Amino acid sequence: MTWAAVARKDFQDARLSKALWALTALFVLMSAGMAYLYATVPELSGGGVSTIGLLFMLGAPATLFIAIAAIVVAVGSIAGERSSGSAKLLLGLPHTRRDIVLGKLVGRTAVLSVAILTGLAVTLVVLLAIFGSFSLVDYVAFAGLTLLLAVAYVGIMVGISATTDSSGRAMAFGLGAFVVLEFLADLLPLGAAFVLNGFSAQGMTTTSPLVEFLGVVTPTAAYQHAIGWFLGNLSAAGPTPFYLTGWMSLLLLAGWLVVPLAIGYRRFRGSDL
Repeated sequence: MTWAAVARKDFQDARLSKALWALTALFVLMSAGMAYLYATVPELSGGGVSTIGLLFMLGAPATLFIAIAAIVVAVGSIAGERSSGSAKLLLGLPHTRRDIVLGKLVGRTAVLSVAILTGLAVTLVVLLAIFGSFSLVDYVAFAGLTLLLAVAYVGIMVGISATTDSSGRAMAFGLGAFVVLEFLADLLPLGAAFVLNGFSAQGMTTTSPLVEFLGVVTPTAAYQHAIGWFLGNLSAAGPTPFYLTGWMSLLLLAGWLVVPLAIGYRRFRGSDL
């Protein structure tokens, strides 16, 4: 038995879950509805409809949806198994603890990916029906970046889930991570600029390398920066330091996947069931 068997069972169980169908319906309504409004309401498009404009518009709500959906589908993935006692059954099949962590990551990512890909597929049909011209290459690239953000957020939540044997604590930690990453982290660049300016707001600048990097370091910021870099031609503005390139954004998303997962696995490996 391997991590693939854990992932397969996890996904098969999720197919019967109302949560999966609710998430899918929500993302379909959100993405397709926003595409329709963008194409039909001049105030939203600024009078000029474009593929890039739509993708930037979809990016912001997509990040919020993915963060919340990752909590729903992944934060109880391992903690729930431990609190119910079924983790002992999994390890007796036999699976290793690494199999469980990787299997949960893949299985829960597949669940969230179904919702995202279904929503983007329906949105594509809407776009083809109402857009005069449309870049399929940009749309596919946007879908790939969105799935990468989903993998990163699921990795964060599975990592959190692996650190505790309580579903309640896992949910609390997951919600805390959501608040920090989606809201409080926006204050990091300003806080760093304030400190670097001698704890004074007078003449404060946000153009130092540290401040600029902190502005793109969270999963959401890295994702949105990657969209701007690869699809919005940010790279055409001139020489850019590596820490502000789209490639660094991809590395940051990979780091948000690997580091929390490694920490969670380490805690899970040394814990008693």
